[in-house]
Amino acid sequence: MKIPTYSSLAAFIAHYHALKMDSSRSLDDEKLFAEMSAVIATLAPEVRIALDSIEDSASARRRRERAEVQLRRELAVRGIIAG
Repeated sequence: MKIPTYSSLAAFIAHYHALKMDSSRSLDDEKLFAEMSAVIATLAPEVRIALDSIEDSASARRRRERAEVQLRRELAVRGIIAG
């Protein structure tokens, strides 16, 4: 299954988290989630941790923002986000 093109990083992340939380994913959704997870898995472990962090301190927000920049670059190279 090919990952669709998203209009923004926020849209990709929102869809990823929605699929991640859905315990009753359809087969198509399961394949899509696996593809999305594979893209995220190409990032360094500390980047993946920062993306999933819910901590709201200033340093955690900076780490999350840097992680999002790296994810945005990866998604752009793969044509997964527009622009």
